[in-house]
Amino acid sequence: MKTQGFTTMRALLMAMLMSGAVQAQDVREMIITNELASSHWTAIQMDDYARRITEATDGRIQAKVFHSSSLYNDQSALAALGTGAVHMAWPVAVRLETIAPQTGVLSLPFVLSDEVMAKSGAPTAVGEYLSTYLRPKGIEVLGVARTADLFFLTRDAPVATMQDLEGLKVRATGGKVMLELLDQFGASAVSMPATEMGPAMSQGAIDSILTSSGGWDMVGVSTAPDAWLVPGLNLVTYAILVDAMWLSGLPADLQQVVIGTTRDFVENNWAEAKALDEQTLQAVIAKGGRFSTVKEDARQEFVEAAQSVSEAWQQDHPDAWNAFESVLAPYK
Repeated sequence: MKTQGFTTMRALLMAMLMSGAVQAQDVREMIITNELASSHWTAIQMDDYARRITEATDGRIQAKVFHSSSLYNDQSALAALGTGAVHMAWPVAVRLETIAPQTGVLSLPFVLSDEVMAKSGAPTAVGEYLSTYLRPKGIEVLGVARTADLFFLTRDAPVATMQDLEGLKVRATGGKVMLELLDQFGASAVSMPATEMGPAMSQGAIDSILTSSGGWDMVGVSTAPDAWLVPGLNLVTYAILVDAMWLSGLPADLQQVVIGTTRDFVENNWAEAKALDEQTLQAVIAKGGRFSTVKEDARQEFVEAAQSVSEAWQQDHPDAWNAFESVLAPYK
């Protein structure tokens, strides 16, 4: 009887150990990267998103966010998707042009609006449009999230017209469309990550920065005291990218948590992001920043100058343009 009892006990212990080993193996790591400062409101949203993923899976997915390019900047993260080093990245959509030029439609001037993108279904639909061109690269786009209206920061003097940009070295996030647009405005475009733009302006390497209220807060009003907005010029989005192989390798229930949590986020994000963007802008103004909006006649100059860039892109990518118009049509 003792021998039988010992054997039973040993079997139970072995079963418990094996169960624990299986459970340990079931835990998936989810590495998420970005190049924003941890204090940026979007970075805080990402931390909350990671927490929701971990909680919704009862810890079976351990999601962790690396901010401030501490693991990869956005461009490097794109290259790392598929290697197992990164599972999700939230780059500004302009970064996708290096992988698929058709995604440059989101960088075209005056093409996106809050009125359209705030409607239920639009952020997910645009994500699906992007996925069409990124799936062959092993990347799935689960949606797009609002970043901000971009505006120009200047160090030495405010700018009120397009002519004031003539000859200025202007930092942009990158992308062929954006760089061509700045060239069309008479500026000299410089592609540069967010983490480098403040020091570059302080050292005189650039004269102006095309960025958001969050970017202005990072740079500081002592470095860039003046900001000016061309309404509707460029509404920037984050593309929420996931390693397609990693996602498809998850158990079905975990796949649904990642997809569902992301869809819930993008479908409820737009109004909140717009409010947080405005809140950040007002906070920077309270610190001494001077913000202005160009007058309508000056804005029209930008619209006319930008038209040639849009038309050239549409001629180069007619199928992508028609597909994008079809995606947005139900929400207009």
